[in-house]
Amino acid sequence: MKLNFVVLTDGAPAGAPLLAYAAALAEPLGATLHLVHVLSHPLLVPLEFGELGASLLATGYESAVHTELTRAAACLSVPATVDVREDDWQSALDQVLTTYQPALLVAGLTATDGPLDEWLSNRALPLAYQTGYPLLLVPEFLPSTHLHPPRCLVLAVEDHAFRLTPQGQALATLLALLRCTVTPVTVRAPDYTRLGGADWPAVQHCGLPNNLFYKELHEVVDERPASGIWQAADELEADMVALLDQGHGWVHKLFSGSVIADVLRYSQVPVLLLPVVAS
Repeated sequence: MKLNFVVLTDGAPAGAPLLAYAAALAEPLGATLHLVHVLSHPLLVPLEFGELGASLLATGYESAVHTELTRAAACLSVPATVDVREDDWQSALDQVLTTYQPALLVAGLTATDGPLDEWLSNRALPLAYQTGYPLLLVPEFLPSTHLHPPRCLVLAVEDHAFRLTPQGQALATLLALLRCTVTPVTVRAPDYTRLGGADWPAVQHCGLPNNLFYKELHEVVDERPASGIWQAADELEADMVALLDQGHGWVHKLFSGSVIADVLRYSQVPVLLLPVVAS
């Protein structure tokens, strides 16, 4: 069966590592990239197109974006198609998922100054939970030394059971093909009292094959879960972080606070959001 990755290019600044990372990930797996840009009204010309931006209104935004993406696709090391759609965001995404049935959604992660800016700049963020597909977010300032498939992934878990969606479970096959080491990580508060110790059993029964995990549960003590996750990533020299997306709405996450929002705000490595089946 053909392996497809959908790369959502909306808002990705010119020269950002999004396409290069997606290609580096797709190449050893034999996957095809589908570069998708959704043009939603009202029309706003993004500043990140640089010199191209000045001519967008004169030549037509859709045509200019298609030309730019076609040029970028031709420079990639893997097969890539270009799909520019003029529709509302949700309708376009529904059509894209039906058309390509991707193994993975990939989007850029734009650095922001606060919750409102984050919500407006990174509209792909809710997609993992909304669609059930895993979503890989690539930071716009990802160092060139990180433009390779993941070798060590940390999976942040909590002390309760969870189960990934079928699409999330299917991603395990790709990680195994990449020979990526996956290490579950949990963050304990200094005053935490272990009750059930469900973290490791939860991982073993989440729908991923047990032989995917080559390391035991890694524990970190920290008041803030996000800080603890990044500490674990540093200790394990991880080049990708995976988080469980259990929903609750992205607006709630940004303005009420969440581990996902905190981790994404300071990420220097790609972050994989894995959707969890609603209990």
